[in-house]
Amino acid sequence: MRPMTPFITSFILVTIAEMADKTQLLTLSLSCRYPARKVLIGVAIAIAVLNLIAVVVGAVAGRFIPLTAVRIGAGVLFIGFGLWNLLAKEKPAEEGGECEVKSQRHVILAVAGAFFIAEIGDKTQLAVLSLGARFEGSLFGSVGVWLGATIGMILANALAVVIGHTAGRRVPEKLMKRISGALFIGFGIWTLVEVLA
Repeated sequence: MRPMTPFITSFILVTIAEMADKTQLLTLSLSCRYPARKVLIGVAIAIAVLNLIAVVVGAVAGRFIPLTAVRIGAGVLFIGFGLWNLLAKEKPAEEGGECEVKSQRHVILAVAGAFFIAEIGDKTQLAVLSLGARFEGSLFGSVGVWLGATIGMILANALAVVIGHTAGRRVPEKLMKRISGALFIGFGIWTLVEVLA
């Protein structure tokens, strides 16, 4: 395994998986109500903590469960995430007025808390957990997964902040779900072929 593989894989998969995800839409909504900088800081704190938890849990699982079983499980989960994205029904567009930016105390903590709760058990967190298990075996692998996933999610949510703050429009959800679904299925098949070959 090349040293940058965990970082690059996590960055690409998680960035695309986060596009049009419920937490990205939450970020978009929050950035319509609160200052963009505070929303982004709150979201970044929640992402860093959530991904650290997911990578640690994945690495621990990888140590106590046979590596082949972990990789087969990760491959199946990735395919499942892909199907989840492709088969999920689109939510109806919400009617709304213009973005109203409010400035309140403790916005960063409120945003971090809301994002943290919304992301727990979400497919992107489960994907980070699976990647943590898949690339378990070296500190660099775990750190690479954490950094790649964290930077990817922050980037995706920064896009939501910019869109929410400047225009209040939605990311094209259907297209992002298709791309994300195809990538997850492809990565899942690649993982299973690598293990079973």
